[in-house]
Amino acid sequence: MKTLTPAKDAMIYRQGDPADAVFIIKEGAVEVLRDGIEGPIVLARLERGEIFGETGVIMNEPRSTSMRAAEDCSLLRIERSEFLEVFPDDNPLGLPLLRMLCERLSHADRQMVHSRRKGPEKAELKLVGLVRLQPASEFLERQLGKDGIRIRDLPFLVGAKSGRLPANIEKNRVLKLPVGKDPSLSPEHFAVERREGYLIVRDLGSRLGTRVNGRSLSRYGDEATATLHFGLNEIVAGAADSPFRFRLLVEKAGQD
Repeated sequence: MKTLTPAKDAMIYRQGDPADAVFIIKEGAVEVLRDGIEGPIVLARLERGEIFGETGVIMNEPRSTSMRAAEDCSLLRIERSEFLEVFPDDNPLGLPLLRMLCERLSHADRQMVHSRRKGPEKAELKLVGLVRLQPASEFLERQLGKDGIRIRDLPFLVGAKSGRLPANIEKNRVLKLPVGKDPSLSPEHFAVERREGYLIVRDLGSRLGTRVNGRSLSRYGDEATATLHFGLNEIVAGAADSPFRFRLLVEKAGQD
């Protein structure tokens, strides 16, 4: 066994690679990915204490998913031969039983990917419960904390605050962030709003536009709004390399 320390966004292994080891997460978190028609699909997020990579080792098959570090990690790598030593020859049921269970899990994963290809479920307002704006960059994490802020009232506006004072929230509806000399965030950049029964993001005529789940919104383009979906949504205020990167978590009522 040995310890690995992949940095955030590093690939631990890729779909189709040989299954030569099992991993335990000592610190950090990893994402489970599977190739889809339009690119990788995030199936799950695993955190400290969880194990991954065992299915391919037990089934003696190539990796069925890719694994990516969601943040800086510390992983314990257990070689295939070491892992299989825990199934002694005098227990003829152990390994076959695990292989049967792994096959059932693989089938469930394939069904989930097929479902995801239909597209994520739009955030219909009558079903919406928790809405939380979270930082997706170290720059914002220093200002908002890891958990971010809960959005309770709509519309909710995000924009630049003059000077370098800490971020502030005005009347639960306006988040003003200090920008220093960075031009990415405009004074009134984007807003989370209601529209026709759904939760949306609207670009408010910002200088550099807003990206929502990979779609560009701006006053210069064809679209200024994007409908959000349940789960995590990605919002970037400004260019692709902007430090003003957010995750907007939308959960159904009863889940928070």
